Amino acid sequence: MSVSTQTSEIVQHDADTPPRPVRILPMGDSITEGWGTATWVGYRDDLFKQLHRLGHDIDFVGSRKDLVQPDGDPDHFGTSGIRIEAINAVVAQQLPPTKPDWVLLHIGTNNMYDAISAAQAPAQLRELVDNILRVCPDTKILLAAIIPSKNPLYQANIDAYNREVRAVAEERAGRVRFVDMAHVLQPADDLGDDVHPNLTGYGKMSAAWRDALHPLLPAPQGGPILTDNPHFQTQFLVSGGNQFNQGSLPTYFPSWRNEGINAYGADLAGTGNGSNAVGMLKVAGSGGISTTLVTRPGTRVRVTFRAKPNSLGAAYGCVGAAGRRFTAGIDGLPPVTVTVPDGGDWQTFHFDCLPTTNMSVLRFSPDGQDGCGPMITDVIAREASD
Repeated sequence: MSVSTQTSEIVQHDADTPPRPVRILPMGDSITEGWGTATWVGYRDDLFKQLHRLGHDIDFVGSRKDLVQPDGDPDHFGTSGIRIEAINAVVAQQLPPTKPDWVLLHIGTNNMYDAISAAQAPAQLRELVDNILRVCPDTKILLAAIIPSKNPLYQANIDAYNREVRAVAEERAGRVRFVDMAHVLQPADDLGDDVHPNLTGYGKMSAAWRDALHPLLPAPQGGPILTDNPHFQTQFLVSGGNQFNQGSLPTYFPSWRNEGINAYGADLAGTGNGSNAVGMLKVAGSGGISTTLVTRPGTRVRVTFRAKPNSLGAAYGCVGAAGRRFTAGIDGLPPVTVTVPDGGDWQTFHFDCLPTTNMSVLRFSPDGQDGCGPMITDVIAREASD
């Protein structure tokens, strides 16, 4: 079925086709957590965006969430101060639920501060890597040599340790790849203190991870991804509560703005691929949820998204099409009204448009009676590759 306007088109597919993002777990200490950056994202936010620009649909995973994350994906497993043996002690509990396809492992800096712990670190790293491979049998690891230090005593330990890091990767070459992060940063220019990168250093780390990952990931299914947080991975969306009621928690979440609706995190386990979902409940004068895309005028954009009727039903007066109708569109172009078929199942849609500006606002707005609206997830906007 298609609904056309002068400039855009919605196509509904009979079969729901949830995207399968590559699940990436950034893992390590404060350097993974992002110590020294204002939003505590370190290399992760830039890496996320660079992989999107290459067309890769990815999802960062991990049990830890950024407290401040203006855009991108806040999930990770970086813990300030942690050492190899401590992270190994929690692998069996922390990793299997996240089901990572790839682990980005940069660990050992906190073991380098004295000679005894530095000497023990290679054996502990071997144990950690083997433990990850054992508890996550479908996971592969990018194992990084740790970045250099300004402190000459630390650096002597780092040099010896990094030789063993390479050996650990080579011994497990089928599932572990070595990333030579040791020569990516220059201590005088790229560190903010003795051991943590500054913004330039984190940028170099993200580029090194990108160059290592890009040839190993599945071929992109289209052009560059323009949506910063397509799968709604956010610290604020939790099951069973109205997490975006006006006047309670902040009225934004990473990459998406709440324009006055009652938005709630819902159906977290039922979206088909591990994504979160946003339920939109209309209130008088509300807008919807929106995000800004960096577009090129005259270059076609295809937005793929999934929607279903909200799960609140008659309790909110959502009967008939009231909880199934919404508009989707790019600001400056006529929006298209969509009615999700009844039955409660997810449906996949494509919204094609031709932006006219460099910055385009993508918006979904409930179009039914007050108190009703659809659920949305997996909103992936790509530059069309054909």
